[in-house]
Amino acid sequence: LGTKTKMFCGCSTELKQDANSQTCPVCLGLPGALPVVNEIGVESAIKIGLALHCEIADWCRFARKNYFYPDMPKNFQTSQYDEPIAFNGYLDVQLEDGEIFRVEIERAHMEED
Repeated sequence: LGTKTKMFCGCSTELKQDANSQTCPVCLGLPGALPVVNEIGVESAIKIGLALHCEIADWCRFARKNYFYPDMPKNFQTSQYDEPIAFNGYLDVQLEDGEIFRVEIERAHMEED
């Protein structure tokens, strides 16, 4: 989404920084660390939904889905899969012959793993 901070904390997303220098208790999934959603990230997701002619939800919910993978130190994924921010949209694509092909969009949702 091109935000300057991560989706659920204030840590920087700047590239080419020292390893583990842009982490906090939320990033690490430590007990008691509560996430705060990135407002610019939500605004960007709404813009994507509008560009895809989606309905925008009046409210949405993030859920934690637990996984135990060696490359996922928090052991959970934060996702909107069940209650997305945008849904029931479409994208019209013009084909080489000029015909319009409509791609149905079931949902556009935010997630972090």
